[in-house]
Amino acid sequence: MAGGTSNKPVPGSLLVPPRYSSTIRALVFLVVPVLLLFSILYRLVLTIRRRRWPKRNSARLDAPVISVGNITCGGTGKTPTVEMVVRELIDRGWNPAILSRGYGASPGIEDGNLLQVDFNKGNDEYWLLSENLPSVPHYQGRNRAACGREAIAAGADILVMDDGFQHLRLHRDADIVLLDALRPFDNGRVLPLGLLREPIGALEAADLIAVTRVELVSEERREAIVAFLKERFPDIPVLLLESRARAWQELYGETLDPGFLEGKEVCAFCGIGNPDSFELTLGELGIRLAGFKAFRDHHAYDPATVEGLGAWARERGVDTIVMTQKDAVKIPEDWLDGKGGLRWFYLGTRQSISSGGEFLVELLDKLAPRTS
Repeated sequence: MAGGTSNKPVPGSLLVPPRYSSTIRALVFLVVPVLLLFSILYRLVLTIRRRRWPKRNSARLDAPVISVGNITCGGTGKTPTVEMVVRELIDRGWNPAILSRGYGASPGIEDGNLLQVDFNKGNDEYWLLSENLPSVPHYQGRNRAACGREAIAAGADILVMDDGFQHLRLHRDADIVLLDALRPFDNGRVLPLGLLREPIGALEAADLIAVTRVELVSEERREAIVAFLKERFPDIPVLLLESRARAWQELYGETLDPGFLEGKEVCAFCGIGNPDSFELTLGELGIRLAGFKAFRDHHAYDPATVEGLGAWARERGVDTIVMTQKDAVKIPEDWLDGKGGLRWFYLGTRQSISSGGEFLVELLDKLAPRTS
């Protein structure tokens, strides 16, 4: 794996200051010193763990393992990037399987070691990938080495691990680490004072750094992110990824052009790691928002919540509610509130390469050359 030597700080323009409500702001000066102490200790532990973890403790499997991960809490586009990488491997003639932790899955999956989960037992990421990649097996469980062995025994010849950068127990043959262009390093601090899961220097362990959602930021910001990464980690290639709208899919209905809702007023909601990205995407599509609700990531919807969303839309005088596919896979048809002619849509998107695609090709050529 490549590495850099520069210890220069992150430019302030790439950091997102923490947002506090008026109530919390009054407590900040009392709480921050305590959080800072825990943040320093947490950073130290993480640094020692990554640098001193004996390689012999990382299980090696009889198939290559590609990890798609990040260094921040919240969504960076890991799931669509996993889908993109898996599609490329299939095009190369491989039989991939997906490994994931299964956060938010049923208790039986959370507590288990291995199992290829049923559609109604996995989490939202499992359902989404199952819908978009129906022929690709997906294994969820805490023990991803055991899941990987099960996948290989079932016929997989290469494994893609979703959210695996911090999972040092399993040897990876390639680490693809994602940064969200909207907030690549949050405020630059590790938990609990910031949203970094590891110090920024952990990117030295990456084989490829991929910056996602570049379509939602200015060219100047894209260039600033790339310039920082090239200076700080000169030996690690940088890939730029964008998410493009493919279609509006009516829940249990018809598929429509991505421009179908342009100029229309709608209510929108989502339960993803970075809800701002969905709101910005709707703006890019020319959609007017009568209301926007952000639930926590992996939010578990229920009939009462869905009914409340329908009432919320009618109160605002709109007949259309939109969401992400990650939300849609958790809402059965019989929960939908169709009163007043309400229509429910999710936005189908596809991750694609904006620039630097040759670096991904080079990585896969070394790891998984074309077999057909």
